[in-house]
Amino acid sequence: GQALGLIGPNGAGKSTSLKLLTRILKPTRGRAVVVGRAGALIEIAAGFHPDLTGRENVALQGAIMGLSQNDVRRRFDDIVAFAGLEGFIDTPVKRYSSGMNARLGFAIAAHLEPEVLLIDEVLAVGDYSFQQRCYERLRDFRAAGVPIAFVSHNMQAIATLCDRVVLLRPELPPLIGSVGSVLGEYVGANKVASDPRLRVSD
Repeated sequence: GQALGLIGPNGAGKSTSLKLLTRILKPTRGRAVVVGRAGALIEIAAGFHPDLTGRENVALQGAIMGLSQNDVRRRFDDIVAFAGLEGFIDTPVKRYSSGMNARLGFAIAAHLEPEVLLIDEVLAVGDYSFQQRCYERLRDFRAAGVPIAFVSHNMQAIATLCDRVVLLRPELPPLIGSVGSVLGEYVGANKVASDPRLRVSD
């Protein structure tokens, strides 16, 4: 029931970790297990069929998550309203901007009653008001005890939302611990690091 933040420089393996958990990738060693139905927003439009409309992609994602058509229909209006795409829901998603794709993707992941939520940095493409709605929704999930794995370069969001943090570092073992201790290590290392792999990317 915790919210786990994943941080680190670009190329450290944050998004790859989430792809392992969603079975987009298979591990070359070990295993990655998610218990329960996962709602995932890993990449903008990941899992969307570009030639299908937003409406059709909502139905497709619901089916992938194991929900019946009636379950999806019952949540459909809330999904569209949260995404703010009422005027575009019958447009093929290949015509959507990256922000529209992210809004629809998050709305689907957040409204189909996931038992586990996996979220990548893609929230950064949304406008400010949408980002605030997303973070409020994530706080609701956290309060309800839904496990969350959250990848972000936004340290304030990590500090606000997460119970524990994993710092992934190229060629070094990961650090896992409390939010304060791991963020302190990451920020401190970036202030003095001569190794560019340990610096925060823009």
